[in-house]
Amino acid sequence: MSEKEKNKRREFLNHVCPAVAMAFLGVPAIQSCSSGDDDVDTGNGNNNGGNTGGTDIGYTKSGNTITIDLNHSSFSNLQSQSWIQFTAEKLLILKLSSSSYKAFEGRCPHQNTHTAWSYNSSTNQFKCGQHSNSYETDCSLPAAQPNSLATNGSLKCYTATVSGSNLVITL
Repeated sequence: MSEKEKNKRREFLNHVCPAVAMAFLGVPAIQSCSSGDDDVDTGNGNNNGGNTGGTDIGYTKSGNTITIDLNHSSFSNLQSQSWIQFTAEKLLILKLSSSSYKAFEGRCPHQNTHTAWSYNSSTNQFKCGQHSNSYETDCSLPAAQPNSLATNGSLKCYTATVSGSNLVITL
């Protein structure tokens, strides 16, 4: 094969292959999953055995229990905005009062992605920033099913209790 033919082949592959890859993978392959503004990313998500590294990140995880120090600066948005997206543990936390909280799985049931969420207090719904689906915060409703396009249903709820200045979430 001549050098000219090799260059034409290389040029063809450089132009066509990305378009073919995008056709198979689609836009989600390049989209970001979170805007980051309301995200609380305290830690790298690898804190599986509890906060034993000596770094004060505002929460500990032991087994299926997460304990959050509500007075820690990492969780100050929870006090002022009444909800946070806790990205390190893939949770949404909603403050109902000074002694009552709800915790939800922070993955969209539509495609099981961890996305940028918003909360509408007038409808009591979380809205997925990637798919625009809305989910009820009424834990008595059935959880939305994965791959569902419906805008009703709720996110998976977890037990959340206040103990002193700590919020204890049982997954």
